[in-house]
Amino acid sequence: MSLRINSKTLAFPSVESLVSATLPFSTAEDLIERLTTIWCEALMLEECIFVWRNSFTRQGEFSYIDQQHKIVRSTFPGSVPTESLLTSVQSALPQPALDDAPDKGTQWHWLELNLDGTTIGYVGIDDAIRVEVPASWLSISAKLLATALTWEWNLREQKLTALGEYAAGAGHEINNPLAAIQGRTAQLLQNETDPHRQQLLQTIGSQTYRIRDMIGDSMLFAHPPALKLAELDLTQLIETVVHQFLDEFHRREISLWGNRDKNTKVTGDETQLSVVIAELIRNSLNAVDDGGRIEIDCYRENGSGPLSSDPVSDNDSAGSSNILLRIADNGCGFTPEQKQHCFDPFYSGREAGRGLGFGLSKCWRIVTQHHGTIAFSETASGLTEFHVCLPEKFHEK
Repeated sequence: MSLRINSKTLAFPSVESLVSATLPFSTAEDLIERLTTIWCEALMLEECIFVWRNSFTRQGEFSYIDQQHKIVRSTFPGSVPTESLLTSVQSALPQPALDDAPDKGTQWHWLELNLDGTTIGYVGIDDAIRVEVPASWLSISAKLLATALTWEWNLREQKLTALGEYAAGAGHEINNPLAAIQGRTAQLLQNETDPHRQQLLQTIGSQTYRIRDMIGDSMLFAHPPALKLAELDLTQLIETVVHQFLDEFHRREISLWGNRDKNTKVTGDETQLSVVIAELIRNSLNAVDDGGRIEIDCYRENGSGPLSSDPVSDNDSAGSSNILLRIADNGCGFTPEQKQHCFDPFYSGREAGRGLGFGLSKCWRIVTQHHGTIAFSETASGLTEFHVCLPEKFHEK
């Protein structure tokens, strides 16, 4: 595409150079930062910004190179309408960047990144600069951005699927010798008269039951029960589950905030979706201090329009909707290690103040069974958020 006036004559590097400068990469964040940097260098810009909407968390996100050549990444609320997305970026930029710029800061010119007819993001450059950007650069940049947005998600899904298969096999193999240990311990206890030996045998028995319960959780993760589908009002289900925690909210003086629409009907399993809501609330309660804050939102999202690409769209017909559940807290957040393992069924971060274990892995399994997605993010204001997206209409695959 060609902008209005050429004020600079630039020789853009080849597409091969663009790809080689961004690949290989270690994380999605690494890829996006490399992409932003090479755009800035190619156009000899002081500032450059990539903007997109995360299709898993529904938040708006951007990667920005400031005038000091530092990269800043941040988010802004997913509730911002698509038509207001770009104007919202200016207010979300770090304030020092605006203070250092003349007048009200850089006036941005936005180049659309389009992939297969869908706008997935924008590149922002200084509106005072007029250059001709090769169409191939925009196309490859769109593909690289799409790769970054799905890379870690797909990697996590594959890992959890593999862990589920491992849990199924390991649970079956461990159960057989465990049953033999339990049976023999019970026999020995019947004839044992020595109090010390009785205590030792009881300890062995109790620990085998503990192993059995852990295997039960892993088998549930690997092969959850079949869904009992019914039409549910997710907002009403949230209210029912929240009621179970009201005593703890009151005792610890934790405030409960949120906006929940009245019409949030989905097709799902009431018992299993209740487990998801309860586990996410329990996770937040483990993280916040007394007097903390938890937010629970539930609303309908229209599945159509630009920048609303949906990983579960294969279940939706044109114009159908997704129901979004957001549970956020101002607690201790996640350590880098917890971010990497938070949905793993054999990992616990309780020592860091946020209990993980099988709770979040069960949430992942139940949500994926409903053909939905679950993701977490951390906002610039310090909130830790979990986002659950469920298709309004459930279609058997």
